[in-house]
Amino acid sequence: MKKYILFGALALAVTACKHEQTSNETTLERDSLLAVINQRDSALNDFVTSFNDVERSLTDVTAKQNVISKSTEKSGELQPDTKARINDEITAINSLMDENRKKLAELNKRLKKSGDKNSQLTKMIETLNEQLAQKDKELTELNEKLAALNAQVTLLQTSVDTLNRTVSEQKTALYTAYYVVGTTKDLQAANIIDRTGGLLGIGKTSKLSSHFDNSKFTRVDYSQMGSIHVSGKNIKLVTTHPSGSYTMDKDKNGVVKNLVITDPQKFWSAAK
Repeated sequence: MKKYILFGALALAVTACKHEQTSNETTLERDSLLAVINQRDSALNDFVTSFNDVERSLTDVTAKQNVISKSTEKSGELQPDTKARINDEITAINSLMDENRKKLAELNKRLKKSGDKNSQLTKMIETLNEQLAQKDKELTELNEKLAALNAQVTLLQTSVDTLNRTVSEQKTALYTAYYVVGTTKDLQAANIIDRTGGLLGIGKTSKLSSHFDNSKFTRVDYSQMGSIHVSGKNIKLVTTHPSGSYTMDKDKNGVVKNLVITDPQKFWSAAK
């Protein structure tokens, strides 16, 4: 009888030991499973968070696109502050789109690495890819619009510059005059004037030579010049200049010091 009880107690102990071992294994399996689930939940949460970040970013890009579009709707040349605002928005858009591409590439990489075949996650990635592609298309069109606008502005500025240059050249030509001061003898020796007429050297008159050298004259913008310095008592103008358009400024000894042009347009009207 004692042997039977001892055997029964031994059997009970062995049974209890086996139950405890099974319980420990179950706990380990459960903990391991929970860890996997928690890990998957964390990864899924990160995935969804990144997805939402990209979508919000794309919404911000759209808002900035609208700002640029409204800024370019007005006709005429863009004001400096408008150009600065557009440049700021473009910089922000480029930054957002670069960040979006990086996040989407990371999502694709994470999904591929995990081997997850979840159709919903795959669909989310496809949706983001489509949205990003559409946004790239819109930005390309916006860039073309801005490029066309910039080209138009550049051409307009070029046209204005060309016009200003042409006007300036015409003005320069219009107000350009030449003069030279010298004695009759010196001017004749330089082939600037010819002495003709008279009898036996008496009564000859001076006139501008038909073969004079321009380089021996002083070139001036007569709209900016009020007088010509001369020195002598007997001053004569070889070329024709209407009376009333100039005066002779003389010192107390009657020596002419300056030819003062009182009416430049009239003075240079007959000869420049």
